[in-house]
Amino acid sequence: MFLQILPPDNIATEHSNYDNQLLLVVLGLAFSVFVIIRLAKLLSKLKIN
Repeated sequence: MFLQILPPDNIATEHSNYDNQLLLVVLGLAFSVFVIIRLAKLLSKLKIN
């Protein structure tokens, strides 16, 4: 960091933080794709006269 006052964190906790962030990103993407697919199915069932 640029203005780091505290000593650097342990490498194990940094990996844990990165793993947690990666897991949240993957779950968010999966949920977004699920919602988009459901919305596309719903919109394809609607018929406009």
